Amino acid sequence: MMSNLDSSELAAWVPRLQGVRVLVVGDLILDRYVLSSPSRLSREAPVMIARFEGETLIPGGAANAALNVAALGGVASIIGVVGEDEDGTHLTRELRARNVGTGSVIRAADHRTVAKTRFMVGEPHRMKQQVLRIDREPDTPVPESALERGAELLAGAGAEADAVLVSDYGYEFVRGRLSDRLRSLAAPRILTADSRYLIGSFAGVTLATPNEGEAEEAAGFRFRNESDLERAGNLLRARIQAPALLITRGNRGMALFEEGRPRLDIPAAGSGQVVDVSGAGDTVIAVATLALAAGASFAVAARLANLAAGVVVSKWGAATCSGAELLEAITAHG
Repeated sequence: MMSNLDSSELAAWVPRLQGVRVLVVGDLILDRYVLSSPSRLSREAPVMIARFEGETLIPGGAANAALNVAALGGVASIIGVVGEDEDGTHLTRELRARNVGTGSVIRAADHRTVAKTRFMVGEPHRMKQQVLRIDREPDTPVPESALERGAELLAGAGAEADAVLVSDYGYEFVRGRLSDRLRSLAAPRILTADSRYLIGSFAGVTLATPNEGEAEEAAGFRFRNESDLERAGNLLRARIQAPALLITRGNRGMALFEEGRPRLDIPAAGSGQVVDVSGAGDTVIAVATLALAAGASFAVAARLANLAAGVVVSKWGAATCSGAELLEAITAHG
């Protein structure tokens, strides 16, 4: 079944996203982009020498999901852990500067802030390409004290939110007591989950948004055809006891599996020029969460999320979509 929602119906939902209170819980990541231009070949080895041009710091992971909520006028706050290091300071500063509440960000002395450094090379004033990524990750699990504190903060902040968004990038912040507390918030509040590796463990959510690779891993088999996708979508939705499951499929769009309804296929949106897919999943779950909390149907939420994702993949780095950009995308795609 294909999506045929009217554009005026979708556009009417965009202003309703403003003021919706979303609490994001998950793994905070600092994305660092080192920008350079090619200079010459090295005499020391057969490698290129690039001239440094600058450095850009962008909140990633759960932090990017929160930025997407704020960009659309939602009231975003976040619970996560960073280290008492320079990267943690940069990350919280960037979030505050872009209207995300950081009062529940936990600073742990015995924890390293997750940071991903991408080295970008290209001619000046032209699109740069990623040639190397170096990840700085904690050597030990998230401290138990930070998990305990996260559960305490969630008890208070979760009760005040219209929706809770879980962004799990595999760094194990969402586990233990904190995970148990999340499950207690599931009803009647909107609870959504985007998990890199453990989507099957988030039983009781309102909506989960795995990509196709994550859905394959969770289902335990490869998708050789559309029938395999259909089987996996229904299987996973039932397994996590969710009213709906949205599988993102890159340039093939999205597939929405909703309880009691046939599968809904949504074609990919966008200009056709994909610049960077980094953080597109963060945009999808942020927009879907806002829309559901505002009272939209799963079909409307998925369509809006699809259009917003089409906007951000045309931008460089983990990006966001504003309300004006979303309205423009709705108009462009009819």
